Amino acid sequence: MRAVLFASFVAMLALGGGTASALPAVPADPADASKIPAASERPVPSRSALQMALETRLLGSESADLGFHDALVAFYEDRDFRPVWVAEDALTPEAVAVRARLAAATEDGLDPDTYRISEPMLDTGPHPAAPDLAATELSLSRAVMAFARDAQSGRVDPKRISSIITIQPPVPDPLVSLKRVASASDPAAALEAFNPPHPEFKALKAALAAERASSAEQPLPVPRGRNLRLGDTDDRVGLLRHRLGVTLHRGSDVAVYDADLVEAVKAYQKEHGLRPDGIVGPNTLAVLNRGLERDLETDILVNMERWRWMPRELGASHVFVNIPEYQVRIRRDGVTAYQGRVIVGKPGNSTPIFSDEIEHIVVNPYWNVPYSIAKNEMLSSIQKNPSGYFAKRGYEAVYKGRVVNPSSVSWTPQMLRQVRIRQKPGRGNALGTVKFMFPNQHAVYLHDTSSPRLFERGTRALSHGCVRVDQPFAFADALLAEEPHWNGSQLKRLVGGGERYVNLERHIPVHLAYFTLQADADGTLDRFVDVYGYDRRVAAQLKD
Repeated sequence: MRAVLFASFVAMLALGGGTASALPAVPADPADASKIPAASERPVPSRSALQMALETRLLGSESADLGFHDALVAFYEDRDFRPVWVAEDALTPEAVAVRARLAAATEDGLDPDTYRISEPMLDTGPHPAAPDLAATELSLSRAVMAFARDAQSGRVDPKRISSIITIQPPVPDPLVSLKRVASASDPAAALEAFNPPHPEFKALKAALAAERASSAEQPLPVPRGRNLRLGDTDDRVGLLRHRLGVTLHRGSDVAVYDADLVEAVKAYQKEHGLRPDGIVGPNTLAVLNRGLERDLETDILVNMERWRWMPRELGASHVFVNIPEYQVRIRRDGVTAYQGRVIVGKPGNSTPIFSDEIEHIVVNPYWNVPYSIAKNEMLSSIQKNPSGYFAKRGYEAVYKGRVVNPSSVSWTPQMLRQVRIRQKPGRGNALGTVKFMFPNQHAVYLHDTSSPRLFERGTRALSHGCVRVDQPFAFADALLAEEPHWNGSQLKRLVGGGERYVNLERHIPVHLAYFTLQADADGTLDRFVDVYGYDRRVAAQLKD
């Protein structure tokens, strides 16, 4: 019915046309009211004009692809197709504020061109025609919805980065977003509120502004290339001369690596612990360009994007694992109640990225060996000596719920799908003495380990995907601070017995996250190694 209703206005729209020009804002000073043409002379974006624009200008356009068309139709039908952003032949003060906020989207790490507004005027007169006003009205509404979507849930689909990133970005309802901004007393503030509320995001936003302000003052890196020796001619020599503050003598060639510059390079090399041979090679360039070749702005944008993927509410009490940092934190009411080291998945067995809730704890757990580990890392040894292999490591073979003699099994890859291998609780169990469960599609969890010495390593991407926690009972004590019947000490007293499940009265949100850059309270940026190589993929998607 909507399509039929709108189609009746299509022929009328053919009477309108225009070229791009800016709409004037409604005068803020009543003294300027005389400059506005009489009402009879001023076109308005009529109901029919809005209906026609919705039918002919937006159907089949990117607005339809983004799911905005239905929201636009519902929004204006609810208003009986009365405009909200255009009054007579001008943008309302609220529209001017929205336009200015959208133009400043670069401060949010977004692209203002995405939210550019159509502001056409007719060639035939000083004031735009109704169809053009309608186009401006709808263009602004569409821009509001697009900004809300990008600011709140990001521009990159996490699943395009990796299939094991299954976090669900909080995509806003476009109709709700538009209504919120249109009804706000301060629409610019309403737009700002779509950005993530997390302090970490706000710190990165401040770091972005600081980086952009300082980038003009930073020296340019000297590009890599062949080694430079006395007498060489190279386009990089001029930049090298500028970096080292060496004056060029009159009549000399700026591109020639002369004796004066060689001496300056030797002095620089000596000062920085390099061999003072005057040859500009990879080592000298690495020191000279230290901190300059890394695109800090891009790194900030990538990590801001990741915060847009996170839940708006992390939980008053929650567990937060930052994979590249190899750290876990328990936060309570904005304060870190616990922080400790973790071991995460190695490349190829990456720890997945998602949010869930810890529901229960298992003390003295069995380790049910995943099929991939059994097939790829254990099967060949089992085939040589099943009983010896199982006895030495405390393994059991389980078939249809019963423990069977491993020597009675014909061990093949196919049989591993029928006979489950598990490791009994006790010393040497791969999971240690306790695991923290949040049932999920990836079958990962947090757990203790039988190899605590690995926590001494700086790079701790060593597991098959689960997260190993250092000092698990101290972690449990902080985790259970609000649990009425259990604490870490009580759990520890259970160690050594049979497998024991402890259900939590209050499920605790847990976030397995991936941030390679974070800002401290004083604004200092801490970098972490991009252990899974995700930064480059996110950056490429942002540039598309």
